[in-house]
Amino acid sequence: MKFTTVIALAVAMTASVAAAAVLTNADVIKMSDAKLDESIILTAIENSEPNFDTSAQGLIDLSAAKVSQGVIAAMIKKAGTPAKEAAPAASKPAPAADQAETMSPSEVFIIDGNQTRSMRYLNPQVRTAARALGFGGVASYAVLRGEKASDRTKNTRPAFLISVPNQAQAESYLTLASFAVRRNNSREVMIGGGFMSYSSGIIPDRIIAVVSEKAADQSKAQKGITIYKVTPKRPLETGEYAVILYTGEMHGLVAAWFTGTGNSYFDFGIDP
Repeated sequence: MKFTTVIALAVAMTASVAAAAVLTNADVIKMSDAKLDESIILTAIENSEPNFDTSAQGLIDLSAAKVSQGVIAAMIKKAGTPAKEAAPAASKPAPAADQAETMSPSEVFIIDGNQTRSMRYLNPQVRTAARALGFGGVASYAVLRGEKASDRTKNTRPAFLISVPNQAQAESYLTLASFAVRRNNSREVMIGGGFMSYSSGIIPDRIIAVVSEKAADQSKAQKGITIYKVTPKRPLETGEYAVILYTGEMHGLVAAWFTGTGNSYFDFGIDP
């Protein structure tokens, strides 16, 4: 065999190996469908040249294909590695003015008059207690630490910006609720209870009716996500409140952003 032919074959084989090392979402789904052990899939991801789609829609598609959460997390981590190992910041071109950062499902923004600011969430404790010495059944309460939220406003009709998956209705993705202040330096709301049977969900008289509409500015919306503006139907009274996102039920999508498994309480207070 001629020397030039050997060289050509070597180059072709090298290119073939390099191409095989590139993994896509479709490749991972195929391995998952083939019932390969998760450790094998994770090893393949770790040793690959990733070409993963880790956008919101990409994560939704992976979850729908029953790819495990551990594998999805490894894909997100691997997809972010090249960006971290890129050239020094001094050599990077400045971002274009129209390339705004996107808003993730872990964020809620409060619109307080002319000011829009990010909110922070709490993971509540859950307290279960007998009512009326047991004759009233039992009830469970979501308990927030502190008698007052750190985020305060005098605006009785603040609005909120949230990111909602396109498959979800905004009204079913969140609840705006008022909280009772207790003497033990906490705020709480009833989230379930009953006597002969038990029902879950925030007690109706603590739920604040809201109006949801698509935000006029969708420039920060991720793929597969719509930003909604949520406003109370009536002015809020002085007191303690929280926007509650049902992230506990959105496993496939929000696992990439939330470390907890429960719902997220973005608390705030209305001052006189």
